[in-house]
Amino acid sequence: MQDTIECASLFASQQRPNQPQSEAGAAMMAAGRASRWRRNQACDAVIARGAVACIGTGAVRKFALRPNGQRQIIDLALAGDYVGFAPADPGFFFEAVSNDTVILSFTREQIDGLVARFPAIAALMQRCTADAIRRLEHHLLVQNRMTAREKVSAYLAEMSHRIERRGTNAIVLPITRYDIADHLGIAVETVSRTMTVLCQRGSITLRTPRVVEIRDPSMLSETEC
Repeated sequence: MQDTIECASLFASQQRPNQPQSEAGAAMMAAGRASRWRRNQACDAVIARGAVACIGTGAVRKFALRPNGQRQIIDLALAGDYVGFAPADPGFFFEAVSNDTVILSFTREQIDGLVARFPAIAALMQRCTADAIRRLEHHLLVQNRMTAREKVSAYLAEMSHRIERRGTNAIVLPITRYDIADHLGIAVETVSRTMTVLCQRGSITLRTPRVVEIRDPSMLSETEC
């Protein structure tokens, strides 16, 4: 399914503000194949046979299953993030986090052709590869925190940098507390209890279970990776 609105926004989101639509952007939109996914739907097909994919709207979780069946989230890709740079590994799985998740996929041959034609796309691929590495490095720092409060605080700090805020200190988490727990490798009860402690300390306010207002900026500065 081709969706020109989402396709147009994908490349534009990676360009400088107020920069007009470029020939490279138009070529990238024409080459990509957009698909729409439902919440918790497996979307491994978007990176099948070495394809590279960009998240247009929604979010995608990459996870592994431990021998006991427990899920361990490895990466969370949000709108504008790319997945598929690493070689395919049958031990990892991809799922859409929310309904109406839109993903734009490119075959490796398409990417190679676009990179050869347009230096801007070559730079884009390099930047997105670096961003993917950065996400994993920063998450390692978050997971290596000693206490549950430090882990959850650092996680919220990192998410506040990745999620656009519209003139307030509130962020809308794209994932549930179960996802946060599986991403941090701790129990969901621990995540919920820690959120309550952070509220009591005045660090955050929970407008809804997913809308978090950062009340104490020092929480971000102390835990920022």
